[in-house]
Amino acid sequence: MAVNLQRRSASGQSDIIVETWYNIGGAPWLKPNLTEARVVLPDRPHSRAEIEAQQRGEPTTIHRVREYSLTTGSMRLRGGDPAPPQNGVIRIIALGDSVTHGWGVSNEESWPKQMELTLAALGVNATVINAGVPANSIQTMATWCQRIAPELEPDWILWTRRPDGRSPNPTQSYVAAMRRCQQATNAAVMAVLPPISMFDTYGREMRHSEVRELQMALDGEVEVIELTDHFRQAQDGRGSGLVVEGDNLQVVDQSTGNVLLETPRVDVALPTEIYSLFERDPSVKEALFFDDGHPDAEGFRLFGRVVADELIRLLPEAPTAP
Repeated sequence: MAVNLQRRSASGQSDIIVETWYNIGGAPWLKPNLTEARVVLPDRPHSRAEIEAQQRGEPTTIHRVREYSLTTGSMRLRGGDPAPPQNGVIRIIALGDSVTHGWGVSNEESWPKQMELTLAALGVNATVINAGVPANSIQTMATWCQRIAPELEPDWILWTRRPDGRSPNPTQSYVAAMRRCQQATNAAVMAVLPPISMFDTYGREMRHSEVRELQMALDGEVEVIELTDHFRQAQDGRGSGLVVEGDNLQVVDQSTGNVLLETPRVDVALPTEIYSLFERDPSVKEALFFDDGHPDAEGFRLFGRVVADELIRLLPEAPTAP
């Protein structure tokens, strides 16, 4: 993804927003001191093949797009450099990948900012620092946390990513990286598992086992928040959904129950017929998501509220906002 973001600029679509950062071992991270950098991305579920064709500058079927702008400070954090620590103000680092970054939405619409606003409305004085980077790996998150996060003096780390199912030991590597982060910062840590879209067929099948294995590995030492059920409840009766019927997939209008498309299931991603349906009919949209991996502005508001509520429950004595 980091390379993808750089290559996109060659087609005149997006500015380069990431670069190799040697302070974290040569891993990709946001560029410093960006001012309203422009990023263009698909506004519907999309396949890897579609994105790769787009990056090569080839004709693409992706015409349904959205864009957002990105500003960073000298510390390479979205929204600029945070204010120095203050007495009575909880410092929270939201550390994660594109979901925490706020892929596709403004900084004000990202879930870390929405969480900060929710906490303020509930009387909790807090600063939420957005340390989300598109395609951030678990190991890069841990390295950043060990080398950079301590100078930010966090009280809490919200470790926001799902385990990487492509790694040999996804749960163990996830927990080990999170613990390295906790040891480096001496902050309290909460594991936040982003919501899974109905159109993410792999994630749908894996999510329950992911949560069970993670909770068993942590054995109650760290709170685990899984956002998917909160999203499913809010999606009920709204927008377009994906239903698995045996070997077939159905795109369904959830407000009427009408089947918009039925097509055989494939092994990888979604059938091309589903991408084509989204492309030709802009009214086909999953509520709370804009593609098959990222919430929209409404979804991020829900995300921020849920995490804020969970954090407040864990605070021994919440400082009140002035």
